[in-house]
Amino acid sequence: MEEIRPVTSEEVSEVVRITGMAYPGSNLLASENAQRFSERVKDTLENDPNVSFHGCYRNDQLIGMMRWHDLSMNVHGTQMLTGGIGMVAVDLLHKKEKVAKTMLEGFIGSYRERGVSLVSLYPFRVDFYKQMGFGVGTKIHQYRIKPSSLPFGSKDKIIYLGMENREEMLACSHRIVRQTHGMIRKTDRELKKFLEQPEQIVVGYKNEGKLGGYLAFQFQRAHEENKMINDLVVKEFEYESQEALNQLLSFLHSQADQVHRIVLTTTDEDFHLLLSDPGNGTNNLLPSVYHESHTSGVGLMYRVIDVPGFFSKLAQPMFGTEQLTLRLTIRDSFLPENEGSWLIQFSEGRPKIIVDGEAEVSVSMDISDFSSLVMGAVSFRKLYTYGLVEVDAAEAIAKLDRLFFISDKPRSTTPF
Repeated sequence: MEEIRPVTSEEVSEVVRITGMAYPGSNLLASENAQRFSERVKDTLENDPNVSFHGCYRNDQLIGMMRWHDLSMNVHGTQMLTGGIGMVAVDLLHKKEKVAKTMLEGFIGSYRERGVSLVSLYPFRVDFYKQMGFGVGTKIHQYRIKPSSLPFGSKDKIIYLGMENREEMLACSHRIVRQTHGMIRKTDRELKKFLEQPEQIVVGYKNEGKLGGYLAFQFQRAHEENKMINDLVVKEFEYESQEALNQLLSFLHSQADQVHRIVLTTTDEDFHLLLSDPGNGTNNLLPSVYHESHTSGVGLMYRVIDVPGFFSKLAQPMFGTEQLTLRLTIRDSFLPENEGSWLIQFSEGRPKIIVDGEAEVSVSMDISDFSSLVMGAVSFRKLYTYGLVEVDAAEAIAKLDRLFFISDKPRSTTPF
């Protein structure tokens, strides 16, 4: 029999061993790295109430481990407790024994029991987790920008920030979270660890005593032979207003004499419009004459683990203004208790599950696609065009597209 339970401080060495073998690129098995990682795990176990390590035990032997996160996420204006899972690792001797599947089942089951309806993760393989019902979230775009391509204006309100500014940085971050769908509330512990990185430089926009945005970055050598050629790698970039954005961009522009390229990763699909030259330096042309501007990737995935629970937790109107009674059928082979059919009445942007009534239209889809849809990562029309959703009345497609339309895709800057 297999059991999922929290790991103890006495088992940290086994956690380090299993993780080091599962992620060889991290070089955790080297003695100094193993010691540092062991200390971080112990510190988390003792001091972080939002993060825990759980193991999969077979005959009382640890054969796999994972890290669970309690995350406070803005979901369409509602600050919602969600679950995150990371560092999923299986002992090399127990690969292909469905240990990862058992751990995911334990994770989802535990959070369902706590009344959580939404979980997320960063996949080591997208297809693996899609089979488990996770839907793809927002793409990110990485630009490699010439500093001079950014707009330049005033930067007179840009200051250095450090540990002494932690409280106002946290307040600024929390205000941004309240305005941004998908953003996860940063903890003081998380920000402290972020600021403790010695190679990191942080500047901020401060006006009339209030911090309205900040930029964290590191320098990275860009030439093997010439140490004078460096890139500036942006680690975090947050702002509350147009003025804060303009001043922070002006600061980046002003580094042109020292910086070769600015490496900036964003979910903003329109960021290239800010740039006088959006080219990323490869000089590649796409047919017929399209200049390569950035690389894109998929990462953070979402999963609704309690369909009616998800609808009931939405405190703010998030759906369109269409008045519609919908029969929604969800397929969920990985979590059968989440599978089912519900009659949902939509009115003034709010859903209500009802028992009696007649559906105007019936829709059926997989839980992974439903998760992407309700998080706003994809439109209903796209799912229909791709054959990923079945509708019994084609004439209702436009109305359903308007109903599920979400103007802002989810954005998250929290690694876990």
